[in-house]
Amino acid sequence: MLSLFIKKCAVCKKKAIEPRKYYDDQHKAVLVCVKCVDYAERRAFRKRSA
Repeated sequence: MLSLFIKKCAVCKKKAIEPRKYYDDQHKAVLVCVKCVDYAERRAFRKRSA
């Protein structure tokens, strides 16, 4: 479950600036900041629709 108050990037663990929504390997919803999107896609995170 995503927290409404603390939005941290799942990759770099810093504050997620312009976060994108992905699913990790355990099928949990995670946020990834704009800087880490390329890395997340290489790690086979799947984009969440809507």
